[in-house]
Amino acid sequence: MNLPTRFTRNALAAAAAAAICFSAGAGRAAGDAEKGKAAFVRQCALCHTIEKGDPNRFGPNLSGIVGKKAGSVAGYDYSRAFMAAAKWEWSEDALGSWIMFPGVMVPGTAMAIFQGVAEKDRDDIVAYLATKK
Repeated sequence: MNLPTRFTRNALAAAAAAAICFSAGAGRAAGDAEKGKAAFVRQCALCHTIEKGDPNRFGPNLSGIVGKKAGSVAGYDYSRAFMAAAKWEWSEDALGSWIMFPGVMVPGTAMAIFQGVAEKDRDDIVAYLATKK
């Protein structure tokens, strides 16, 4: 990897981390949870389950994810990269950032193959996840 690329990746990671830290109390613009349910089925359900007690898939079960410590879903085998970097709690803002840029937030994460979702779907998915307690 050349220096400009490495610098750019590090700068993006720092910007994403700063956005999470500085927006923790700001709250995400309200999405539509009903639309978020449909978007979750289209874009997330292949890898994640959402109902309490459902098994983990390629990704962890996301029931009750808002307010949960990152990397704490029982029985899920997180990547080394994720466990080394995941020192946050899943706020709505953190989830929104993760949905858009998982590979920027945690370089080397298994979810880096996911390319993110449209901003309008992101807010709706986050609103839906917030309802699943």
